[in-house]
Amino acid sequence: MLNIKIRQKAIAPYIFLLPFVLFFALFRLWPIVWSFIISFFQYTGSSTSQFIGLRNYIDILKNRTFWQATGNTLYFVIVYNCIMIAAAVALAVILNSPLVKGRKLFRSIYFIPIAMSLPVVAIVFDMIFARNIGFISAIFGLFGQKYDLRWFSTIGLAMWGIIIMRLWRGIGYYCVYFLAGLTGISPEIYESAKIDGAGKMKTFFYITLPLLRPMLMFVVIMSTILSFQIFDEPWIIAQGGPANSTLTMQIYLYQTSFLEGNLGKGSAVSYLMTILMMGASILYVNRLGEKETDL
Repeated sequence: MLNIKIRQKAIAPYIFLLPFVLFFALFRLWPIVWSFIISFFQYTGSSTSQFIGLRNYIDILKNRTFWQATGNTLYFVIVYNCIMIAAAVALAVILNSPLVKGRKLFRSIYFIPIAMSLPVVAIVFDMIFARNIGFISAIFGLFGQKYDLRWFSTIGLAMWGIIIMRLWRGIGYYCVYFLAGLTGISPEIYESAKIDGAGKMKTFFYITLPLLRPMLMFVVIMSTILSFQIFDEPWIIAQGGPANSTLTMQIYLYQTSFLEGNLGKGSAVSYLMTILMMGASILYVNRLGEKETDL
């Protein structure tokens, strides 16, 4: 009897975990495995499919549009993350200052944009940048000036419009993470630095940033992964145009999988994206890790 009770207690945790394990295996793990399998097939979603080996991957790597989408995505990821992280850290340092009053209110205000739907944000910014009826055009009109920039129909400006849109939405969100990291730094460290005669700039670069590095690493990796997945804004506003200047890897994946109906080739694109994201994340971790060990 005692042995039965002991066995029941040992099995009980696994019984409670079983629904989650089944759900994860069915709706998370199996789609990943299945998409990897069909990436080696000429698969359109019908019952008929043909094994073609690495042909999907070879065709993608030979496709000029894929490399254009990859270049646009990398450009967005690098520019967006550099500006966003610098701005989020600076904003977090300002809000963390005791001289700023109503810090909780400002934190809430800066966090609001992330709660807005991406399609809504895209439509609103499209209206803001509109040539004749937009908000910016109205501001120019107040000063008797003509606003003649066509943001989302000009090759050089379209991607920057997407970047500005994402910056508005993301800076406040990541600022909250850096604020959490700053509150974990003991005030005694700053007091010691002040006694030693360290100025504000030296304190920031030699104390704040090194101690903020774990949070910085987390934000960089998370932001990089999310940046690679950009789809809503460039698709809603310009469908990847003009002249594929805002075509991203996610849009290329969508076009290949659903507009062309080639699910096998689309799965191959998704795994190439995964490899690229993993490579970028590993590079970030190694670089930040090396700097941390040098301190």
